[in-house]
Amino acid sequence: MFKATRRRAAVLAALMAAGLALIPAAAAVASAGSGRPAIIGGQASAQPYSFMVSFQLRDLPEHHCGGALVAADWVVTAAHCKGLIKPGKTQVRVGSLDRDKGGVVAGVKRFVTYPGQGHSGRRGPKADILLVQLDRKVPLEPIRVADEPGAVGEPTRVIGWGLVCEDKNDPACKTQRLHELDTVRVPDDRCVFLHRGAELCTGERQGRAASACNGDSGGPQIRQVAGRWELIGATSRDGDDVEDPMDGGAGCSTNPDGGPGVGIWTDVTHYRAWITETIGAGLHSAS
Repeated sequence: MFKATRRRAAVLAALMAAGLALIPAAAAVASAGSGRPAIIGGQASAQPYSFMVSFQLRDLPEHHCGGALVAADWVVTAAHCKGLIKPGKTQVRVGSLDRDKGGVVAGVKRFVTYPGQGHSGRRGPKADILLVQLDRKVPLEPIRVADEPGAVGEPTRVIGWGLVCEDKNDPACKTQRLHELDTVRVPDDRCVFLHRGAELCTGERQGRAASACNGDSGGPQIRQVAGRWELIGATSRDGDDVEDPMDGGAGCSTNPDGGPGVGIWTDVTHYRAWITETIGAGLHSAS
């Protein structure tokens, strides 16, 4: 999961003292108290997304992962979120711009892991994808899983309630309003320890220091196909932190040298057949 550390804060402070910090990264921190651009460098969502999901534990009502509704009672998210996705205990809010109100609320019936899912050392999680079945169908429009993720250089968008600045311990870095960031697929070799063919390397569209962060995990990466949004990715982890990509020690929006960073998204289209089969089996067992 995207995380920020004290080491990152110290690096940024040193850069700022030297007058070398990138403007977008500094602005993201400086504006945390007002305006609060989320997904670090993004903006408040200009439109509702009927498929957007927030996972929260009922006894700890705080957003911890995102997801995308792909059928009336099925959600795609990241596998590394499953520790906090508990049948009968997790609350799922769907289709709201506010993480704490609005939309439709459901619970979790079960979750399904991808066969052979595990961890592959420094490359991070293998098959960082999870299917979650809700305890009821919600009357909102799901998002279609795209046939393919599109070519490198094609525009995409990421959505979430993740940190607005790098310090996960600072309450001002959290946001209640859904935010979005326009992104673009970049060459695989921009990301370290990427599972080629099953993951997507992604950067901010204008090359700024802006990206998803802690709390955005599992949330959707989408692109427009024939005028409508389709799902291509699920937020996984930092793309250029060679020490621990799941910890995001280099900073969510920057690389270890302080320049604009990149992130890794699970290529949901790679798992399209499994998603279709699993949802179909669920429908059959419920009939």
